[in-house]
Amino acid sequence: MSEAEQMESGEVVLSKQEMIPAIIRVGNRDIETTFLGDNALGQPTWLMWTPEEPYLIGLLRQGQLGYTFEQRTSQGVMLHEDVSFKRVQRALLSGGAG
Repeated sequence: MSEAEQMESGEVVLSKQEMIPAIIRVGNRDIETTFLGDNALGQPTWLMWTPEEPYLIGLLRQGQLGYTFEQRTSQGVMLHEDVSFKRVQRALLSGGAG
């Protein structure tokens, strides 16, 4: 699968095809994700970009207790640790990335 799947329930499934960009829909935003593979700790890791221009939104890692999301915002970097993917989606909608 070259694109992330959007389930009928609105749940987003992140692609795990390494180095192949996929678009996810979060609210009314399209976000490009690129799966980098596992990091040194064995955690699946994604980069998130705006698809219109090369602008980094953040780095997402999946750990045993949830996700860690390092989000770039206009106020600096916000770190969300051990949160659900729904919380990551809320951060993407309200965090002011840009």
